[in-house]
Amino acid sequence: MNRAIVPALCLGLCAACGDYSTEDLRFLAAVPSRADLRVEVPADAQASAGASAQVAACPTRPAATWLRAKPESDRLNGAIEFLLGLVDVVRKEPPSWRQVDARGWGPFPDDRHPGRELRVTILRQFPNGAEAPPTFAYAFDARVTSGGAWTTVLAGSFEGASASRGKGTLGLDFDALWTLGMADATTPRGRMGVEYDRSADPVTIGLVLDQDGFGLAQFGYRFEGYADRSGKFTYAFRNAQGDLLVVTASFDAASAGRAAVGFRTVGGVTGGFRECWDPTACLVYVDDPAAFSCGGALPCSLGDVSACPAVPSPPF
Repeated sequence: MNRAIVPALCLGLCAACGDYSTEDLRFLAAVPSRADLRVEVPADAQASAGASAQVAACPTRPAATWLRAKPESDRLNGAIEFLLGLVDVVRKEPPSWRQVDARGWGPFPDDRHPGRELRVTILRQFPNGAEAPPTFAYAFDARVTSGGAWTTVLAGSFEGASASRGKGTLGLDFDALWTLGMADATTPRGRMGVEYDRSADPVTIGLVLDQDGFGLAQFGYRFEGYADRSGKFTYAFRNAQGDLLVVTASFDAASAGRAAVGFRTVGGVTGGFRECWDPTACLVYVDDPAAFSCGGALPCSLGDVSACPAVPSPPF
């Protein structure tokens, strides 16, 4: 999405008048915030050290694959924040119009893209009766001001009392922004989808990119975060050689963990390995018959699986 849309939306919404009502706040509670969708992967002390310092600090080898988890989660949070930058504008001004089970903002011009305008709509339903939690659906639409058809650039749904205690989805159509002439040079192509559930422990957040974007590889990312700060993170990245690694890593509250890793080299060779690390991100166990994680150098495997820590939903 184009970051420039966000301030333009804010300016447009400033034309709305009146105060928030109690019912307005019920609608806004269905819209997730940055805190609701934040991926919390622990930052390991080794991650801020240089490569030589990491090697010196570890009696074995640093867990290089795990040390990629935090920067990848930061990029993931950046992508989610990019999406929520648009969603958050409905909190800045009261609705332009109200119905019993609907609220709307706009239409208003996009000042950064002359000839384009936007609108926001949130609808509420009670599919399980008036006493049960409602469901919400919202859409952010754009069009050519001269009377073109409205195109949905972002849509979402929610079930529960509030975003911090319920579950929902969001979808962003980057291609629609390009078609409408509302993209910039850094806007990705394709689509991004987010699915989250905060109704139980662990909190789960999933993000799917159908093309590369935000420094992330095309992939279906998934995070599970427990109240004790342990968790599980499935992510992908490309190494310096351009090989794609897909990692399922489970970690405890101290940042020790274990991972199952699959890889596909630029030459099309596929394989996998398993590894565990201690709280300082030093490897304590490696099972890598192909020596991929060692750059082909043997011996690569080390330790015994009994050294691996107890973690939630272990990948092996």
